[in-house]
Amino acid sequence: MTLWQRVVEANRPGPPEDSISFRAASTVAILIGIGACWSQGELGPIISLVAIVATVAGNVLSYVTRRRPWAGIKPVLALCAIGGFAWFLMTVTHGSTPGDITTVEGPLAVLFTWVLSTHAFDVPARRDVTYSLAGSTALVAVAAAQSVDLTLGPWVVAWALCGLWGLVAMWQSMASVKGIPWRSLAAAGVAVAVVAVAVVAILPAPRVTTSLVFPSASPNSGPVTAPSGLTDGAGALPAHAAAPRGSTRVGGYLGFAKSLDTGVRSTLSNEVVMRVRASRPGYWVGQTYDRWDGQSWIRSTTTGGIGHPERIVGGSPFAIPTFPDQLAPGAAGATNIQTFYLAQSLPNLVFHADNAQRVYLQAPSVLVSPDGTIVSNATLGAGTIYTVVSQDVSATPEQLQAVDSTVTQPDGSPSISLPALDPALAAHYLQLPHAYPRVATLAAHITAGAGPGTYARVKSIERWMSTHVRYTTDIPALPRGADTVDAFLFGTRRGYCEQISTATVVMLRSLGIPARETVGYIPGSFNPITDLWDVRAKDAHAWVQVWYPGYGWQNVDPTAVVPSANPSPGSVLAHDLKQALNHLPWIPLALVAGSATAAVLLFRRRRRRPPTWAHQVAHDLNAAGVRLGAARRMDEPLTNFAARLALHAPEHAEEITGVALLVERATYGGIEPSADQITTALATAHRLRGLGRRRGSPVPVPQDPDWASASSKEAPAANSGR
Repeated sequence: MTLWQRVVEANRPGPPEDSISFRAASTVAILIGIGACWSQGELGPIISLVAIVATVAGNVLSYVTRRRPWAGIKPVLALCAIGGFAWFLMTVTHGSTPGDITTVEGPLAVLFTWVLSTHAFDVPARRDVTYSLAGSTALVAVAAAQSVDLTLGPWVVAWALCGLWGLVAMWQSMASVKGIPWRSLAAAGVAVAVVAVAVVAILPAPRVTTSLVFPSASPNSGPVTAPSGLTDGAGALPAHAAAPRGSTRVGGYLGFAKSLDTGVRSTLSNEVVMRVRASRPGYWVGQTYDRWDGQSWIRSTTTGGIGHPERIVGGSPFAIPTFPDQLAPGAAGATNIQTFYLAQSLPNLVFHADNAQRVYLQAPSVLVSPDGTIVSNATLGAGTIYTVVSQDVSATPEQLQAVDSTVTQPDGSPSISLPALDPALAAHYLQLPHAYPRVATLAAHITAGAGPGTYARVKSIERWMSTHVRYTTDIPALPRGADTVDAFLFGTRRGYCEQISTATVVMLRSLGIPARETVGYIPGSFNPITDLWDVRAKDAHAWVQVWYPGYGWQNVDPTAVVPSANPSPGSVLAHDLKQALNHLPWIPLALVAGSATAAVLLFRRRRRRPPTWAHQVAHDLNAAGVRLGAARRMDEPLTNFAARLALHAPEHAEEITGVALLVERATYGGIEPSADQITTALATAHRLRGLGRRRGSPVPVPQDPDWASASSKEAPAANSGR
């Protein structure tokens, strides 16, 4: 066979597919795939609408002409496919980045849509419809590659149901049947679920790409007129408490403003404010506060009088400068790449992990304060995407302890030379509004046995906070004119992150340790489906940063723990399952389960209860036969069985034969016994079924002639007494 003949044979149309259900499932699956790509921004509305119309029209035309397809349709479709691939190659050649799959996902979605919508005009046979159904998988996969939340979930569920519908319809068409194999579908569904859970459980922790070409969008952005204004421009966030359902959607948290009033009580909502993909989780720093006035933290315009905010222009990426109290360039650290997907309009703060180096953000400029706070000159609305590259230096306890050790050389000079904090900066981060004699005494008492080292004293205070302070948001309002730290430490000792971190900073400063208040977000909860950290409004947090020579500002948090790495999907599922089980109301569930079990057992027992007294007597005699080792045979009349049973229990022979005879006469002789006789027969039969188990050969006993005659005469009818 020549090559041309092989090509012709391979493209010969198969038997026409007449199943409308199969075609409909395939068509709807493609439409769902197109909709999924549109929902993730991979397809424009015009392209999506044209593709939907072409797919529906093509499938209708293919069904009408399924027995006589147009002869020239295949060459035309081949040219369309070649043109689509040529467009795709030209597009990715001029607009993609080598090694970055994100730059080809959009053109790939257009290519798949083009191929499937044109192929819809030539689907006469079953294999063609099957190809269309399978091809819809590519569209859903491309959409899933760009998904950063669970809004794609309904599309995936709808597509999966269409796929199941299509597979069942294809089986019905192939087998020429109309029924649905429910048991097979259920078994297959359970098997797929088990395999899926097993695969997810063994997946490794996600790794973030090192490619730094990320899309950015600010659909709700507007200019910020005040260079250092975090709440002044465009109404980004009010400087007063707000309801969780208000316009800000962040529950009135006051940390992202020029001041942090610890006397104000507010609540936080459970709504997702942003999602983060990062090399490793960390504190998402918003800003820091340096000056404490007894009730509120205040951000200084300059830090210690030696630094001013610096405006960085030139467009993305923005190189973030290093200020005197920050980590020196070139210091050891691990690169941490974070991409933030804003789900709600947030303040114009650029959140980041410690020691930000570069910011990829669609904005004309950013403003960087001496404390490392990064502010965009445009508000960051919902849908904004930006990326930050940080040099994350999280020192180990051993490294921080080594900083405090003083190893001397023979001449008496220190063998370790680490840069010290500038005296002006040190004084700035030791500022207190007034003397705290009781706080200083308490701090000295807590750290008395820790030694002179900074790390040891910090850990002592952190441990004391974890054991002597109750974390709660249900705390009384601060009295007018009262000092927050004094009221907290020497009052209720009840508070949340703001009170606990503030008291920690004041105690550290009273010991001569530079510290500052930091606000932002903790990582949030990890979503194993999207590989993103879902940060909610309730994850807004305040913690402490302590300065260490050679390592810069290190995070200290008495109230929260941040994981050191991205977790594996399996560990997340196990943790969520454990949490769900711990929160289940086991006692009510046990009561409901016990009641349901009892009801089912009672129902089954009622269903198995013999309908008449005669059936009940026969049932009890059968049970007695089992216990005596003389079980009744299926074809054995009750009279014969009773005679054989009497041989195994000669002491009860008269009772056995008596009740059996009563049943026989009532059932087939028309002799209805009295109520007393029925009661006596039921009681006797019930007592006989409780006879002890016996082994050995039966003892022969003489039979009454009348009983033998009656048994043989009525034997055929005795079966109804079982």
